[in-house]
This record gives sequence, C-alpha cells and structure tokens, in this order.
Amino acid sequence: MLKVLDTFREKLDEVMCKTIGKRVVLYGYNRTGQFLEWYAEYYHSIKIDYIITMDWSAGVPRNFPLFCDTLFDFGYQDVKDSVVWLALPKDEAIVRKLEQAGYVEGETWFPFLDIVYGDGYIIPEHDEDDVFLRRKSGIRDIQFMEWLEYIYDCNYVERISNQYFEGDGKEERISYVISTQKEIFPILEKCHCIPQENDAIFDFGCGKGGAMLAFLDYGFRKVAGVEYEKKIFDIMLSNFAKLGIEVNGEQVSCICGDAADVKSELDEYNWFYYFEPFKRTLFIKTIENITDSIKRKPRKVYIININPVYYDEIIKSGFFILTNQFTIATRQKVVDVFVSKNEFQ
Repeated sequence: MLKVLDTFREKLDEVMCKTIGKRVVLYGYNRTGQFLEWYAEYYHSIKIDYIITMDWSAGVPRNFPLFCDTLFDFGYQDVKDSVVWLALPKDEAIVRKLEQAGYVEGETWFPFLDIVYGDGYIIPEHDEDDVFLRRKSGIRDIQFMEWLEYIYDCNYVERISNQYFEGDGKEERISYVISTQKEIFPILEKCHCIPQENDAIFDFGCGKGGAMLAFLDYGFRKVAGVEYEKKIFDIMLSNFAKLGIEVNGEQVSCICGDAADVKSELDEYNWFYYFEPFKRTLFIKTIENITDSIKRKPRKVYIININPVYYDEIIKSGFFILTNQFTIATRQKVVDVFVSKNEFQ
C-alpha cells in the first residue's frame, strides 16, 4: 500500500475497528457513503446493516436496506444498539436527531467528514478558465484521490470532456474520467491477481494517472501508461511529482503520444488495462500492437477491458480467450478479462 495514503487509511480504520462486532447505520448514501460501505467490507469485512438516505431516486436499488431518518423514531432496539456513521456534513438538525435517539458523538456516532478533513471538506468555488486546471468545488467526498487533492494539491477528480482535447485524432478518444481503488481493486481480485515481482501493467489512456496510482497501491511494482492529450499528461506528471513518485524510473513510466505508436515498449508488460479510452479504429491498432508484442516475446498476457464495446476485436485477433466476465459497481458495469492462449505463451 502507498505511504501517501497511510494517514487517510488510519483515520478510517480507527473508527471502523471500534465497530467490529456491532451493527452499523450508514447515514447518507452519497459518494462518501458508497465509499465507506465499500471500504468497510473490503478492508474489515464489515457489512452495513441500515442505510439512511433522503434520495429515493430510481437509481438506488430497492433491495438495499434503505430507510428515511425516521428510523430513529421507532424505538427499534436493533438500531439503538448500533453505531452511526455519518457520511453527510454535520448540521444542527442531524446532531439533534442523533442526540434525541441517544447517540453520543465519538462513541456511538461518528462524523466521517470531520474525522477525515476537519473543517477542510468545503471546497470554494473556482474561477479557473482553463478546463484542464479546474478543480472540484462544493463538498469534498471521502475518496482516496480526493484525499490526495486535499493534502498534496494533486489534480485527479474533475472530469474533462473530449471536446476540449487538442490535436488530430481527438474524435477517436473518450472523455477523461477518473478510475480509483474502489473500482480497480475488486476487478483485480476477481482476476485472482496477486502481483509478483515480474508482473507489470500498462494503462491505455492513463489520463491524470489515477489508475496507475491504484495499481501501485494494489501491489504492482511496475506500471506504465500512454496519454495523448499533452495538457492531461502534464497534470499526471505533476501529480506523481507532488506525491514524491519518480516518473520514468524503475516503477513508473509515462508516454505522451498516440497509443497506436506504442509498440516495443509493450514487451515489458503482461497486464493491459482499458477503461474504454478509444473508439474502434484506435482500439484495433492497440490490440494489434499487443499481439505483435506477444510474437516478439511469448508470455502469458491478460487484458482487462471495462465497458467492452469492442470486445469482438480482441476475440478476432485469435490470440486471446475470454476467461472471466462480471459486473462491478461503477459507471460502466461490465468487465471482460482475456488471457492469451497457451500456444502464444
């Protein structure tokens, strides 16, 4: 695990370890609430028993244990014996509701935004004209990359539409959206991936470097990526520099340029990661480059393909078989995992 995230994890773990063996009410099912739910189960095997939300949109599955905050008004003993994790900003109404229900701050209910960020979870409105330099405004969520923005002044979170990309061929490239541990760790686990010394992973369309950072955090010793948009590439370099991680050293390599031109460099990697970075024409060229790499250097190769709209091109190459397919809790839920056929290993 990355040392730059140690303090963040310690803040979460200190509260969650006190909760082991108790029932948990998660108050707020926003991005922070969803992250806390995932983190608690992934790192501590804690499952949420009750979720309080005032957002009853159609996008929230009805099989979740969802309740309004009137849950506290029923004298329900199972809830009275629980602890409450507050994923929303603390305000007078919420504090009053919890105190009336008999909860004590710091003992039986915990305001996670305060615990993680202190009074720094409110981000001022920005007036940055350059879309590449814009940052999130409003309430900071509890997430790995938002912590790095808070502590190290990194730039990961804000989405960048491909309409702002520059240069030829931008129509082949998809908008930048971050991927983090919350999405990537479950995928790698389903691949039964336990990185060994010789395992190395390459990210096609690596953006600001969030996925590469997550790969390092998971345990990969060597990661790389290619990013076409120069301004996004420069942000990625800045992010790694602020975290004290050397670029183009032994661990991390970054290429600024057309993914179709990345060829011999692929020989050093046996895992390849796509989160729908390109449209079909460019995607085909990168698959051809991977197969040429396998011809030069036979080895066992994995392809992780999220939102696999061009999966047929991988199959048509004749080099790979689909070894796993599953869904994850992210924007595009389908993941394909391909492995090279035995005759090419």
